[in-house]
Amino acid sequence: MKIIRVIILCCVLAAAISCTPRGIIPKRKMAAINAEMFLFDQYAAADREIKRITDTTAIYKPLLRSYGYTADDYFRSLEYYLDNSREMAEVLDMTEKILKKRENKILRRIEAGARKNDTTIIEKPRKQKKSDESDDDELPKADETLRMN
Repeated sequence: MKIIRVIILCCVLAAAISCTPRGIIPKRKMAAINAEMFLFDQYAAADREIKRITDTTAIYKPLLRSYGYTADDYFRSLEYYLDNSREMAEVLDMTEKILKKRENKILRRIEAGARKNDTTIIEKPRKQKKSDESDDDELPKADETLRMN
């Protein structure tokens, strides 16, 4: 009977130690939220019009809501993680991995698209121009120009 109590006590302690405090966003979700925020900030910074008209804190509210949290939850969690630097480092490492994974996925899509378009770059041989044809026929059409690039 003592062994069962010890096992239960160990399980309860392990669960208590491994969980974040109530009201704190778990590390994995915090990392995902941070990654989304970073991507939005980069997008907004690259587009002057969006940067000019956008209050990023207003944009973050729907993002946080999509994860089931409020801005207060996020700031409370951020404060908790900043006070616990080891855990914050874990969150940042997870955020970096999420962003690298997305970057690699995008790069693979770009490379796949470039390989797919390589076959369309090859042009059919042009017919020899007859002397009575105008020079306008020699100019490539917009379709061909796009395929050449």
